[in-house]
Amino acid sequence: MTPRETSRHVPGIPDTIGHLPRESRSWSSPYPQSARRDEIGLEAAPILEAHSLSIGWIQRKVPRVLVSNINFNVMPGHLIALVGPNGAGKSTLLKTIAGLLAPCGGTFSIVGTRGAALSVEERASLLACVFNERIEAGYLTVGEFVAFGRYPYTNARNKLTLEDKQHIARALDLVGMGDFVRRTFSSLSDGERQKVQLARAVAQDTPLLIFDEPTAFLDAPSRIEIFRLADRLIQESGKTILICTHEVDLALRTADALWVIDREHRFMEGSPSVIAHSGAIGRAFDLPTVAFDPVSGSFRTRAKN
Repeated sequence: MTPRETSRHVPGIPDTIGHLPRESRSWSSPYPQSARRDEIGLEAAPILEAHSLSIGWIQRKVPRVLVSNINFNVMPGHLIALVGPNGAGKSTLLKTIAGLLAPCGGTFSIVGTRGAALSVEERASLLACVFNERIEAGYLTVGEFVAFGRYPYTNARNKLTLEDKQHIARALDLVGMGDFVRRTFSSLSDGERQKVQLARAVAQDTPLLIFDEPTAFLDAPSRIEIFRLADRLIQESGKTILICTHEVDLALRTADALWVIDREHRFMEGSPSVIAHSGAIGRAFDLPTVAFDPVSGSFRTRAKN
């Protein structure tokens, strides 16, 4: 059995999406991380690291810390899912990594370079982001929209080369939108728009992709498809993906590692099996009437007293 074929099922978390067609990775198991680490090798360097990182914002020149003591170490070719309740600090963490917010303390690095030392151009060559705001692109075609991902590499006239056009075509094919290149962005469904935004990020050709709630506004089948697409990007392009999501069930069954920020703004990271049984998900999401069940790996209604 090759590393990709190794069974990754962990007792206690049942498979709920095993009926999906299999592609390059077995979707019958929720925990793929060990095989990916075997494939990468122990000599690989982390693509993303943080040491005692604090995040928040500056108010009247005073740091307002939202989450502190954040530590992580992400290897290439992994899918990391960030989960937590609204207002916990998930988007703040993503924006800090993306360089849109300055850290309030500690350090983080991307491909071995401290985030604070990266120029805009350097950062654009290392990571691409898709945030969850709705985008209105007027009468731009799908091809024109995805071309924005190539602008960090174009000359002063923003002229696309043959190589740029090849990157655009490959990115659209990878997300299954190759036949839509001449369609206007405004004519697409929500799911199609989301795929095109992902294609724009892929066309940017960076080792790290950051997706902020890419399943927002989508129906259930499209949400599953987005996770399958993230896996395909890793398998076929070797990307590392950090995805912020409310789809906890899907994250448990597809991610290599989970990052959790709970209601008390505490950060925890680990493998899905460890996180599922640690109580971190319950601390983040449990309500008086609903609680996370680590045995089933899903949320259940609390029994009435």
